[in-house]
Amino acid sequence: MILDELVLHNVGTFAGRHAIELTPPSPRKPIVLIGGLNGAGKTTILEAIHVALYGPLAPVSGRHSGSYENYLRGLIHRGVPESEGAAIELAFHAYQQGRERHYRIRRSWKSTGKSLREILLVSVDGRHDSALTATWSDYVETFLPRGIAGLFFFDGEQIEALADLERSRQVLASALAALLGLDLVDRLNTDLAVLKRRHRAQQVPVELRQAVDEHRLGVTAARQAEEAASAAVAAARVEKEWADKQEFELTERYRASGGELLDQREVAEARASLLKGQLAAYEEELRQELAEAAPLLQVTALLGRVARQAGAEASAARQRIVAAALDERDSALLAQLTADKLTAKALRTVEQRLAADREARARATDVPIITGLSNAVVIEQLAGTTLPAAQRRLAQLVHRRAEVRADLDQAERVVVAIPDAASLAPLLAERDAAATEALRLDAKLTQLEEQLTALRQNRARANAAYETAWTKWTEAGLVADDGRRLLDHVDRVQATLEQLREAAVRRHLDGIATLVLEALNRLLRKSNLITDVSIDPQTYAVQLTGPDAQALPAGALSAGERQLLAVALLWGLARAAGQPLPVVIDTPLGRLDGEHRAHLLERYFPHASHQVILLSTDTEIVDAAHRRLAQHVGRSYQLAFDPKANATAVVPGYFWE
Repeated sequence: MILDELVLHNVGTFAGRHAIELTPPSPRKPIVLIGGLNGAGKTTILEAIHVALYGPLAPVSGRHSGSYENYLRGLIHRGVPESEGAAIELAFHAYQQGRERHYRIRRSWKSTGKSLREILLVSVDGRHDSALTATWSDYVETFLPRGIAGLFFFDGEQIEALADLERSRQVLASALAALLGLDLVDRLNTDLAVLKRRHRAQQVPVELRQAVDEHRLGVTAARQAEEAASAAVAAARVEKEWADKQEFELTERYRASGGELLDQREVAEARASLLKGQLAAYEEELRQELAEAAPLLQVTALLGRVARQAGAEASAARQRIVAAALDERDSALLAQLTADKLTAKALRTVEQRLAADREARARATDVPIITGLSNAVVIEQLAGTTLPAAQRRLAQLVHRRAEVRADLDQAERVVVAIPDAASLAPLLAERDAAATEALRLDAKLTQLEEQLTALRQNRARANAAYETAWTKWTEAGLVADDGRRLLDHVDRVQATLEQLREAAVRRHLDGIATLVLEALNRLLRKSNLITDVSIDPQTYAVQLTGPDAQALPAGALSAGERQLLAVALLWGLARAAGQPLPVVIDTPLGRLDGEHRAHLLERYFPHASHQVILLSTDTEIVDAAHRRLAQHVGRSYQLAFDPKANATAVVPGYFWE
């Protein structure tokens, strides 16, 4: 995880918007150095990181007390109205599931009168993620658990507390609980204690037993009513089946006696009457058709010959007219050719040709006059159109008349076969009476079945109520028994949890002590001052061993050495966490002397993490210390406080740059 940018807007002493770029320019320069005098806003930067990540769960310093809302009100710069509010933005990137993801958290707040409104926005890879915003407090625990944040983001006061080995026990206990997940064991112990209090002196209420008895009586009454209704339904069903059988037998007798035909008398007579009317209509159409051109269908061949003779006579008449016209034309043509002095040979040829044409036309006019008709169109229309249409209509009428005649014969036979109504009247009355009785019994059966269904539902409800009352009474008895057994077992479970805690602590404390010893050996100027470090799993007391293999009391260490021991504890615990997280330290050097400061500058700060943010005063990292640290510093800033404006500005460069 790398912190990329911190933006403060009207937060603490920072008026307006101030952006601090935190990304180290290279792995060889992991340190971001931020200098400022007391009261310029160094601690505000540390707290802003906590607030951006954890919100109301942030472990803020002891300078603030009261509710989280009052704390946020106190963070708003005093030079701006509370209605304008303040905001913190923190940008960082981290690897999640093998992918580099860029996050930006913006937490803003402003006063709306008596209350304070806070807005959280979380963006991933440049896009707002509403789902992640809603679950951020849970999601941040996956890569930076709040319980171990104090191992990476801390101030000089925390180092001072750890420097006192007696006071460090509580810090070690909380850090180990976060690292090993022992807070879950503590919560489980608390839940078990609550469970013990809840199950003490439990008894089965008397009213539950009374409710069981009442519902048992209700179930019995409902069962008896259902059984009576079921018997009534069975009897009604037998009666209905007998009535249906009687109706069926009488219906069969009535049908065998011709009753179905009698029921159909009116229909049969109406059908016969209708068919008679249709037959008369078809016969009338036949008479009308025969009164027109239809009789000529008997001389169809003769009409054809008459039509051909009339056509020949008409053609001969036309040829005679043409021949007369051609005689005049030929005479005029020969006279003209003679006048034009045509040669005698050519003139004879033309005359012969014209004479042959007239002779052929004269033969075409040699037709005897038989019909005397001047136009054969009427005869042709009669033979080609009128008579074929009449023939088709006659064929259809004859076919339809035959069908209707056959249907009429069948209908008349049915009417003749219908028995006399008087002979079947007694049987019909018996059948109708049986049908009426069957309908009555069917209605009765339906009513009884509906009553049975309702009674079954009542019984089901009574059973459910009884089961519920019984379950409650049984569960109450079981709970009382379980409560007594539970109280016996809770103590055993708590003892087991305590053994689990001790086993987990013992299993990891040796490794943590080894890491703390390695850190001490790197930080102390006396390399053989401490040869071993151990942590008591019961009291979390840090026990030091000197070069003579004897216990080294804390009083034998100087104040600076105890502070280095505190830093070594934090460093060792941070390494034990196994999380690649940045380190943020406020007022890191405290009351250390020059040589111990040099060890921190050269051996701790450059190697504490892949990103180290130092918040220092001008008396901690002075000019000489800055020169030692300069080769590892990738970015540096100065917090310049203006008393007149009562505001801090972020200026690039450290005090002596």
